[in-house]
Formats: sequence, C-alpha cells, structure tokens
Amino acid sequence: MCIAVCTSLTLLVLISVLFSNLGMFTEHGTDGATIARYVFYSLPQMIHLIIPFSVCVGIIGAQAAFSRHVETIAMQACSVSFARLSLPYLGVGLVAVLIMGILSFYLYPVSQRQADKIENVYIRKHDIQGSFTVKGGRFKLGGDIYYVEHMDIARGIMQNISCYRTRSGRLSAIIRAQSATWDGTVWKTENQENIHLSTEGIVTDRTVSTLPLTRGPADLVMAQPKPEVLTLPELIDYRAHLKEDKIRSVSLDTHLQSRISFAISPLIMTLLVLPLGMRFPRAGGIARGISVGLILGLAYWALHSAMTGAGVSGYVHPAVAAWMADVVALVTGITLLVKRRGSYG
Repeated sequence: MCIAVCTSLTLLVLISVLFSNLGMFTEHGTDGATIARYVFYSLPQMIHLIIPFSVCVGIIGAQAAFSRHVETIAMQACSVSFARLSLPYLGVGLVAVLIMGILSFYLYPVSQRQADKIENVYIRKHDIQGSFTVKGGRFKLGGDIYYVEHMDIARGIMQNISCYRTRSGRLSAIIRAQSATWDGTVWKTENQENIHLSTEGIVTDRTVSTLPLTRGPADLVMAQPKPEVLTLPELIDYRAHLKEDKIRSVSLDTHLQSRISFAISPLIMTLLVLPLGMRFPRAGGIARGISVGLILGLAYWALHSAMTGAGVSGYVHPAVAAWMADVVALVTGITLLVKRRGSYG
C-alpha cells in the first residue's frame, strides 16, 4: 500500500514539476535529452519529500482494508494483542526511515547537485559560472575567479573572500578580504589586501576597499550555501569549518538538524496515525479515522516546513525549529495510543 501511494504521488509531483518548469524549458529552448536528465536527477528530491506522507496514507489505507473485511475483529478474537497488531506498521515505518536516511544523507544531495548544474549551465546558461562545495562557494566572471567561504544572499554579505585575477591566461593579482557588503552599487570590504603580480615583482597595498565585482548578490546565487547539495558528512564538515573561523550560520544549523529530524518522519507518521485507523466496523468511524489521520499527517508536514522556514530566517532557535514538529507529533501519537488502546482489546 505504501509503495503504491509513493509511486502514485511521485508521478503526480513529476507531472507538476514538468508543467511548472515548462516556461523555463521553452524560454531557453531546452532539448528533450536535457529535460530528461534534469527530471531524472530531481527524482530523489521528490521521493524524499513524498515518502513520509506515503507511509501515512499507506498505513491508514491498510487499516481501513482490514477493518472493512472484519479481519481486525478476527485477529482480536484470536487474542492477538494491540502491540502485536502494531508491529508490522512499526516495521514499515522503520524500513521507511532507513530509506529516508539513504536518500536524505547521501543520494538526494548528490543528485540535486547534478540537477542544479543542469539547470544553471545547460538550461539557463548563466554567464556567471559557479558552484557550492564543502569548501564554500566559487564563481567565475570574465578573468576573475572568486572563492567565498560563506555568502548571505539576503543580507548581501560575503565572508573570507579570495579573488584571483588573470590576464592573458596568467595570474596578475590576488585580492583577499575578511568580508564584503553590497551597498547597492559596489562590494565594500574590510581588511582588504591587494597583491599585484608582474615581471618586475610583487606589490602589496591596502588602499582599495572595494571588490572589482559589479554584480549584485542576486547574480551570485550559485555560490551561496546550499545545504541540500551536501551529504550529511560534508554538511557537518562545512559547519565545523565555519566554526573554526568564528562564522555562525543560523540557516546552516537549521538545515543540518532539520535534515536529521525529517529523516525519522516516517516513524513519527506511523505513531501519529496508527491509533486512528484500527476501528471496528460495528463501532463506526472508519472514514472519520482516515480523515483525521490524513489531516494529522498534513499538519505534521506543514508544521515542519513552517518551523524550518522560521529557523532559517533566524526567528526560532535551530534546534527548536528542526525538532518541534517531531516532538508535537510524537506526543500526540503516544497520547492517542494510550487513550485508544483499550478499544482494541
């Protein structure tokens, strides 16, 4: 049941993604092979988001089928306890957590990295080429190559910048700065060091306090931190690297903890909806149990997304933002289990 729901929802989301990006494909004249590659590498992200809700709907559907054919009553008549009835559902939840872990921690980031590359390079054909890795962001504009340890696009701030300027294929200057802030027209820097290289020697000066970069933050999005393209070990390494340089990113902390908390969401979903579908037909309420289960599953999903967004924006502490939905759902599920256990014998 869970596999069937996951397959159906994946197809629906796939069709939705194709139609939503149809304008982009048409505008840039994208060929069919490139579209197919883009969709293929986007699939892990879709499945990663769909699995928790698939478990929710699948478990409720299985419970409804058992109750409709009086199989729940038959098992209870044979003295099968509620705990024994729950084991297969919990097993499905644990298997889904394992799959989510593989997707969330490794497969999804690697594939999303390729999907972003296809979109920026082969579809949109940005004139500024760049990428984000565990070492930070990098981009190339003309003969200048920039390495930025951390970039905040919303605030227009870059930190720990190195710029390598080339002329006629040779390195002509190196610019280093502790930070740079976009004032609307130029990037103003702090502690900027300019090293000029020539056949006559090396000259260093600190008189210039602006970067030779005229593009604003919105044009440099490919070099901003993208936690979704880093595997979990890479994300942990990048966070540790920033801490060594005393750079704290609330957005990164939230994404890191949210990545872990969302990976266990299938098991949380299982505990949340498990008490709602096991209802005897003679007692009625099967449809109501299914409806409430779906609402609770959607509520968990919405709360997790909202809290993650609040954490990324800095309104909520990263730990609270990442784990609030799991804690609320877990407490709700355990409360319903204890309350309704007596109904199942």
